[in-house]
Amino acid sequence: MRNEQNSKIIDYSSALERVGGDASFLKELIDLYIEDFGEKFVQLQKAVEQENLDQVKEIGHSLKGSSGNLSLPSLQEASYQMEMAGKEKNIEKAKKALTLLDQEFRQLNEFLLKNN
Repeated sequence: MRNEQNSKIIDYSSALERVGGDASFLKELIDLYIEDFGEKFVQLQKAVEQENLDQVKEIGHSLKGSSGNLSLPSLQEASYQMEMAGKEKNIEKAKKALTLLDQEFRQLNEFLLKNN
């Protein structure tokens, strides 16, 4: 479960350490993250469509923090790219970051389905 590829999706030992070793609490937090991510992703899609780069930056920043808190390095990096696109007022970069975020989130979901 914890090979090189998987640690890019989730650093499970680090995430577990953050919650004091409580695996069921970690699962709960990940479930909440998935729910929150879904809502924020829809908001991001709309913000990118409307070229609302301030909102792109804010949502990217929020997702970066929550991804980091759960030791999700790939999603944290994709969220950082989104935040930077908003900060730089670069809509093309935001579109690419949105695609990357979607891909990384799908990988997380696939990983969780295989390992639960």
